[in-house]
Amino acid sequence: MTLERYLKAAERENTQRSYASALRHFEVEWGGHLPATPDSVARYLADHAALLANNTLRQRLAALASWHREHGFVDPTRAPLVRKVLKGIQTVHPSVEKQAEPLQLTRLTQVDDWLRTAISVARERGDRADELRHRRDRSLILLGFWRGFRGDELIRVQVEYLHLVPGEGMTCFLSRSKGDRQALGTTYKVPALSRLCPVTAIVDWTTTAALTEGRLFRGIDRWGRVSETPLHPNRRVGRDSCKNGPNPT
Repeated sequence: MTLERYLKAAERENTQRSYASALRHFEVEWGGHLPATPDSVARYLADHAALLANNTLRQRLAALASWHREHGFVDPTRAPLVRKVLKGIQTVHPSVEKQAEPLQLTRLTQVDDWLRTAISVARERGDRADELRHRRDRSLILLGFWRGFRGDELIRVQVEYLHLVPGEGMTCFLSRSKGDRQALGTTYKVPALSRLCPVTAIVDWTTTAALTEGRLFRGIDRWGRVSETPLHPNRRVGRDSCKNGPNPT
């Protein structure tokens, strides 16, 4: 049981979900069989060549390869036929993979101005739930921008792993991050800035929410109660904050 636990921990949860979805698509939706043959994998690719992006097709192949390795079967995705079909698809259906447009400094300033105004308005009208959401979202956006953290990394930040360094800023320890291949944990420096400061925003958020331990970024209900569980990585940041807009009166 202990060995199984460690083996499962070695593979990221989102990869497991992605692979499971890919295998369901191959077996259930397309009607393939496992273990698969090079011919069936090649036909699967050909049937979806015009429907799926090249990166998606490669991800499907990775899922199939992983299943065959884990169950002791020969990996059909490495067969010359499959590689040749994939190369042909990439030639006939070239695609430019879309990337998320980075948040520019000007836009960040506009978002931060909006959130600071919303915080002031919520505090004036005694709306604790909105004030907490705006403070949380402001600290999340600023930390994510300056440190380049992904959503799944941001929600893993623990309050007790934040350490203020007088005159410098703050350090932030992540037990697991994208570049940490050996899962040893990484400590990041978060500088104190004169404008758009993530350190100040995080201190404001943790102080207002009275957080001393546990996940830094959590859900907040309509009564202003802070949840014990972290935000979901796919949550759209700012959705709660912007649904009503700050009332300047």
